[in-house]
Amino acid sequence: MKSRFYIILVNFNGLNDTIECLESLNAQKNQDFQIIVIDNSDVQDDFDTFQAWVSGKVPIQIETSFPEFSKPFKGEQIDYAFVMEEALEEQIFDEKLLVVKARKNQGFAAANNVALRYLKRLEIESSWIWLLNNDTVVAKNVINEIKNLLYGFSTNDIKNTLFGTPLLEYDRSNKIQAIGGKYNKISGITSHIGEGIKYTHNLELSNFKIDYPIGASLILSSSFLEHIGLMSEEYFLFFEELDWVQRAKKSGGKTAVLPVFGVYHKQGKSTLFGVKNKKSEFIDLLSLRNRILISRKFYKKYLFTVKLFIITATIFKRIISGSFDRIPKIIKLVITT
Repeated sequence: MKSRFYIILVNFNGLNDTIECLESLNAQKNQDFQIIVIDNSDVQDDFDTFQAWVSGKVPIQIETSFPEFSKPFKGEQIDYAFVMEEALEEQIFDEKLLVVKARKNQGFAAANNVALRYLKRLEIESSWIWLLNNDTVVAKNVINEIKNLLYGFSTNDIKNTLFGTPLLEYDRSNKIQAIGGKYNKISGITSHIGEGIKYTHNLELSNFKIDYPIGASLILSSSFLEHIGLMSEEYFLFFEELDWVQRAKKSGGKTAVLPVFGVYHKQGKSTLFGVKNKKSEFIDLLSLRNRILISRKFYKKYLFTVKLFIITATIFKRIISGSFDRIPKIIKLVITT
């Protein structure tokens, strides 16, 4: 089987977002790729509705802020397959769109790993894999730009580098959401580099020092997958990309952000309460737990300061926000993790 370009999306109770993303991929000028959607939804409904939509039986009209990037799917015009996760362990699928129902929801990394294990089993050399969030919309020439830039990297770079792209705000398309991520070893807090700055065509990425690419748009080679391995599933959500980069660095690798400005990201819809900028308790505690896990794994000498920061500054913030019921849980988390 020849070298290919694969795009992996994870759908978690977000079918409308996934359809909008797919329609932007369907409008790409370069159509030499296969899309693998892992449906991680809680119930069967998304999977069934998705299948009916692709086949043309159930029309779903999506409102998009970027109609110029959209080309609706029509069932008779695309090869597609809908399968259960077990099928990936034995069969090979050449359809342009492959939708897989995961056995159960075990988190972001686990869902991506369903597709990555399948691609690893194919043993295709010199192929590229783009892990793209389903709540993104992609400009028409993005895949062309990505492929052209990747040709300029050496074999060793390809083997050891986790690539990313900048993200633009979906609702404010002239604003940068992130060039990449920054990690504070002392507090364990991550932040977005370049967030909120205005996008201009002469924006120079070399002016921004990042620690990792943002997980909404990650690109890796099949040789990176073979050499560094799958995503770590211990976090469930958050910190997977930093973990991947740190593992690559242990093998002499690095991270790089490609100057491709055409990925528009909605960001965080599934992790919020429904109240703007307020995290659910599950996400709140998970992110704190993962700050401890990543520190314990890669930055042990800062583990004490990370825990101290959570006990002091983080709890103080919860007091200010009135989230008093979370404080005993945070203390227990710090003690037991």
